[in-house]
Amino acid sequence: MNTPTPKCPSKGGRPKKPEDEQRLFPVKVYFDEQSYKKLLNKRRRTGISLSTLVYELAVNGYVKEPISKEEVSLLRSLAGMANNLNQLAHEAHIQHFSQMEDRVQHLANEINEVLIRIISER
Repeated sequence: MNTPTPKCPSKGGRPKKPEDEQRLFPVKVYFDEQSYKKLLNKRRRTGISLSTLVYELAVNGYVKEPISKEEVSLLRSLAGMANNLNQLAHEAHIQHFSQMEDRVQHLANEINEVLIRIISER
């Protein structure tokens, strides 16, 4: 009969990183007020810690910012408009394009407005 071996109690907490992934060398950096405010603004937009932000900028040269909820909403509406435009193009091939011209022009104007809003967000 096999008797279960007692397990070591879990210490809890986050497991240690492998030695090759550990960051062992701290660097102290000073910023002027304007640069520090830019850094804080970027931290607010990305939602990551200040030290991680400085590390990513120093090592990679950039930090990828997440897409905001408003931008996601604009992209969704743009996808819907693109679908509508495809349907209008299909109808235009079946019917005469001159009958579809007003609807296509209206939709093109709406798409243009959404694109301008997306660009202005960035």
